[in-house]
Amino acid sequence: MPHTLQALPVADLDQTSAPVLEALEIVQRKTIAGFGGPGHDEGHGVSDDVADLLGRQVFHADVLTPKGLDDRRQSAQVMARATALAAAAWGADHCMFSTGGSTQALQTVFAAVAKPGDMVLVAQNAHRTDFTAAIYAGLDIRAVPPEPDRARDLELGMSAATLESMLDAYPQAKAVVAVSPTIYGATSDIRALADLCHRRGVILVIDAAWGAPYPFSDSLPRNPLDDGADVMVVSVHKTMAALAQGSALLLTGDRVDRERFNMVYEMFQTTSPSVPILASIDATRRDNALHGDAYWRRIVALAERVRAGLAAIDGVEVRGREMINGVGVFDIDATKVVFDVSGLGMTGSQADEWLQRERRVSVVVSDARHLVAVLGIGKTDEFVERLIQGVRDLAGAAQSDHSHFCRIPDDVPRYADLTLEFAMPAGDAFYGEVEHVTYDDAIGRIAAEIVAPAPPEIPRLMPGQRIEAAHVAFLKGAAATGAVIPDPGQHGAGLVRVVRS
Repeated sequence: MPHTLQALPVADLDQTSAPVLEALEIVQRKTIAGFGGPGHDEGHGVSDDVADLLGRQVFHADVLTPKGLDDRRQSAQVMARATALAAAAWGADHCMFSTGGSTQALQTVFAAVAKPGDMVLVAQNAHRTDFTAAIYAGLDIRAVPPEPDRARDLELGMSAATLESMLDAYPQAKAVVAVSPTIYGATSDIRALADLCHRRGVILVIDAAWGAPYPFSDSLPRNPLDDGADVMVVSVHKTMAALAQGSALLLTGDRVDRERFNMVYEMFQTTSPSVPILASIDATRRDNALHGDAYWRRIVALAERVRAGLAAIDGVEVRGREMINGVGVFDIDATKVVFDVSGLGMTGSQADEWLQRERRVSVVVSDARHLVAVLGIGKTDEFVERLIQGVRDLAGAAQSDHSHFCRIPDDVPRYADLTLEFAMPAGDAFYGEVEHVTYDDAIGRIAAEIVAPAPPEIPRLMPGQRIEAAHVAFLKGAAATGAVIPDPGQHGAGLVRVVRS
């Protein structure tokens, strides 16, 4: 493909360009007789039923980046131009794409911002990926409690006051990892967090997996990079139009060692990234840079329709901007619709299962009381009406047949009752000698695995954490009322992996 794409100085690029997409179009017009990979050879090697289901075009697009999208010296700078455009669009100095989702991106972050044995402060309500990445990197983890909303039983954002007390207690911390937005749509005061971190020479990382579109519309919360975050990870596939596993890792300023970051990225990044995923990140970046404000104003309006429709259903309570308190909630992402179904006499997990089984309606998160419906860029009027009607039907089912549903028992602990304090380093617990005991026998023992009810897979037990009665009561109550508790070790339900005594 040499000479078919000319390298351009980054300064000459504008947001109307989509370098990966444009290079892929050239490959489609002038195919390459490749004798490397992928082995399906533009779909010639797949059976007809696979081609009929997936479409042959997806295989035509599945090419390599060097000697495919570009020549072996990458002289057309396809990826360099695409990531430069993405950096500019997201307000960063530097961008890297991940085709392994934000999981791969966060593995890069944790290994790049600190060295083995260093301490990092991680939001307690972060996804398990943040914690597993810290374990891989050999880091000493301390959890920063989120601000609780005990009345509504929600975990909110990270407050500046709580972070300041943690930084006072652990002045050796090298980085802070905050989650903004949370899965409930709460964003933190990033400017306040950044000021606290930077005064102490600490790097601020924002896990903004659910906040990828923020720079593209004033109808959404502020871009964390504009408020001082040093590193931000966004799942472009979660709410924008990238294919699944499409993520971006964004850096700004000079607090992060760029050379080390690039080298760690190369260690974790596959040498055969999916070009369809890369092209989809590139394309949705272009489309949002050009038309994002209109796109997201439409989605916010749809979300308000959902709120109004759900609020009209007896027994359903819709959460919204009343949660903003300037402490744990600086702003609310209107595209995340949070509603409480406990007034229908059921748990969120039971409601989730009923909606998917009976109405083919799926929400992103369910817990003891709430469901969370996230409206991405592709949502339509039909999607919205199916959700509203599905919840109406759910309310009707709850009235006509109480036997299939139950409320969470009053004695089950709330989120605010759960702590995450380490009795020993997480890595030592995970890799050390272990045994399996029942949950009841685990009280007082040190956990040696992550236990994270799904979704949203926020850890309720972490390796190195001393297990308390509240943790056991919470997990048993969650399992009894419909939550799914993954068992990656396959040691059986009702057992937990603990450090051998």
